Amino acid sequence: MDKGLGIAHGFAGYNAAFLGRADETLPAIERAMRLDREDRRSSILYFFRGFAELLLGRTEGAVALLQKSLERNPSCGSAQLFLTAALSLIGRRSEAVEIAASFRSQNPDYQTSAFTQLWLSRSDSTTYNAQIHPMVECIRTLGLAN
Repeated sequence: MDKGLGIAHGFAGYNAAFLGRADETLPAIERAMRLDREDRRSSILYFFRGFAELLLGRTEGAVALLQKSLERNPSCGSAQLFLTAALSLIGRRSEAVEIAASFRSQNPDYQTSAFTQLWLSRSDSTTYNAQIHPMVECIRTLGLAN
């Protein structure tokens, strides 16, 4: 791996989350952001970090990071979906419903079964699966997954 390629560090950290090692995501994203200051990539890096924070149960931090991701790329569906879960988990359900409605308006043909397939099938890690299930349930209660 090219040690100077920031986005590679970002994806390595993101992949660590699927292996049940979300704590490795955070330093990898920090390295990625130091190496690659291009704004066009920051949206995905903020999503990766917010996703990891959410898996680690640091929901308030996840909300802030997922919001930053959406500031840079308002149509990032993954950030929208996980932001709905994070907001629901901290009792901000009306905001979660609003984000869910925005997601639905941007993605009218979205197949709700696709969410479950995509996020639950990504890993056999028992740690990851234990971490992701509460998010799936939150997203499911908002009608965005089945």
